[in-house]
Amino acid sequence: MNILFVATELAPHAKVGGLADVMAAFPQALVEAGHGVSLVVPLHRGLRRSGEFRRTEREIEVPGVEGVKSARVWEGERGGVALFGLERDEYFDREGVYGEGGADYPDSLVRFQFLARGAVELARYVEPTPDVIQVNDWHVGLVPAYVKALGLPIQTVCTVHNLGYQGEFSHTDFEKLGLPEGVFRPEGLEFYGKMNFLKGAIAMADAVTTVSPSYAQEIQDKERGHGLHEVLRARGDRLTGILNGIDRVGWNPWTDGALKKNFKVGSMAGRVECRAALEKEMGLEPANGKPIFGMVTRMTRDKGVDLAWGEVERLVGRGGRLVVLGAGDPVLEEEGRRLAKLHPKQVAVRLGYDEGLARRIFSGADFFLMPSRSEPCGLTQMYAMRYGCIPVVGDVGGLRDTVQEWDKKTEKGTGFRFLPTAEGVATGVDRALAIWDEPAMMNEIRRNGMSKDWGWGSAVPAYEKVYQSLASKPGRF
Repeated sequence: MNILFVATELAPHAKVGGLADVMAAFPQALVEAGHGVSLVVPLHRGLRRSGEFRRTEREIEVPGVEGVKSARVWEGERGGVALFGLERDEYFDREGVYGEGGADYPDSLVRFQFLARGAVELARYVEPTPDVIQVNDWHVGLVPAYVKALGLPIQTVCTVHNLGYQGEFSHTDFEKLGLPEGVFRPEGLEFYGKMNFLKGAIAMADAVTTVSPSYAQEIQDKERGHGLHEVLRARGDRLTGILNGIDRVGWNPWTDGALKKNFKVGSMAGRVECRAALEKEMGLEPANGKPIFGMVTRMTRDKGVDLAWGEVERLVGRGGRLVVLGAGDPVLEEEGRRLAKLHPKQVAVRLGYDEGLARRIFSGADFFLMPSRSEPCGLTQMYAMRYGCIPVVGDVGGLRDTVQEWDKKTEKGTGFRFLPTAEGVATGVDRALAIWDEPAMMNEIRRNGMSKDWGWGSAVPAYEKVYQSLASKPGRF
């Protein structure tokens, strides 16, 4: 089967969150399973500079909000996946992927309409013609509408990575999209008088997936449905929750070149060196006999960063240390700076994203704190377990599906889950601290997490089942 992915991110050179890592790993897993796979992304500045894409002479004409404009096609290849980058410098040659300084770029409608329509135009010329186009999040949510409007014999799958971001725009801009009038209706893009790109994709795609079974259930309830719960319930027969995996080759503490010393289950001495190196790199009080909690996160309320900040005084008062890497809400960033300044030897906060440092946090911290209020899947808790860092996480979404509660009697489990409230975070931290002085127990939990197979092995057949369910539809492939 031939599958074309369309997305805005691709690790490591155009990365904001987990979507980039998924696009780097999942298409390759499908190739290994025998499928023909290609991926279309905007030619962001980082991708242009990476050297992974090469400029071609092919140009496609893309009807857009600002009229018909050409897009130069760049090509590449990674792990058997054919890569296509759409070049339009005034839209994509920017410092950020979505925005800068905590604010989205003001022309998101123009940029992402161009990407969606450009991907569909490219799909008409790719050889072989895709059987399925898999669209990822709202930024490419117009793809199903354009496929249907153009009458293309291609099925579409909408994958929701985070329902909290939907792409809402004024109804007055609809006529600029070049779609039939009938698309702006409750069965299409219209949602309470506005255009909603993600809602339109959910409603018009031939199948809908999301990135964990628990999240698929949660988003059909009003509390976590971000207003789209009824739309998702209506597509319930076509909605499937499939847990993401990770790239087990790229994320491997035994071969990771970013670490001070490599290690693996059965040979853990290197992790002790990684821990000491992390203390030194982050300026923490060394060898104080108390654990290090790590966080690698977007600084948002959804990620529970405010809950973590509220726990700092208790944690520091009990001798613990906290290392945080991330960026996002300026208010949360400023609070992080304040706490780090107040406790310079116990709290270290680095703003931005540095993948090497992220890997060193996974390998050097003792516990991974992830107090998310909402987590569609989450990859960082899987990276943490892979690197022997015990997760202490909110009991939501994909965290519930990946972190097994530690049971002292059976010696099974990989971490701790808690309700994502201030009281819940305190309870989770207390449970982690309670086992800190039990090295045998710590080692058992650590081994359990490191021994799990966090790859794409179970996700691939689940997606194949979705694709095959579309193959039987009349008039299709």
